[in-house]
Amino acid sequence: MLTINSISKSFGVETILNKISFTLNPGERLGLVGPNGCGKTTFLRTAAGQVQPLAGKVRLGSNVRLGCMSQEQEDLDPMLSPLQAVACIFSQNETEVRSFLAKFLFKGDDVFTPAGKLSYGERARLSLALLAAQDCNLLMLDEPINHLDIPARTSFELALSAFEGTILAVVHDRFFIEEFATEIWDVKGLQINVIRLFETF
Repeated sequence: MLTINSISKSFGVETILNKISFTLNPGERLGLVGPNGCGKTTFLRTAAGQVQPLAGKVRLGSNVRLGCMSQEQEDLDPMLSPLQAVACIFSQNETEVRSFLAKFLFKGDDVFTPAGKLSYGERARLSLALLAAQDCNLLMLDEPINHLDIPARTSFELALSAFEGTILAVVHDRFFIEEFATEIWDVKGLQINVIRLFETF
């Protein structure tokens, strides 16, 4: 899905990532952890091709359809309801669109509420639904539950479970990591260390 070959990245004269190499395989769900300012979001954006590395290469697989979800949720049109937003992506009847949205916990009249009037957690689920509707098979998520309360986080986790592809996510919450991740990448000391879930991090 994704091959990262000896990438390095710096801010000014400060190096934050040094010769990082990894391969992300189909079906893996990786949590990217580490202290604030260590380069997690920079690594994610570099892996997504949004910024260029100082050195090294990033290569997506030939059949990869990448979807990125940021904390700002700028992908949403505040005037469109979930029903309208999804209907813009694929041409199915209303019953089929509503059935799709139900996987992301939009039911009843919720499908008619404009995105601008949804809660932060509901907008996070809608962003996820739109990426799935675009048939993305690799998601990169930047702290997707950072501003969610416990009920909203639980709902987002349920919605995320409906996605069957590969995920690379910057996360801080250990419980969330243990629920969704198959592996953890710990950014520390300019490197990324692979941690299995049974290890302490």
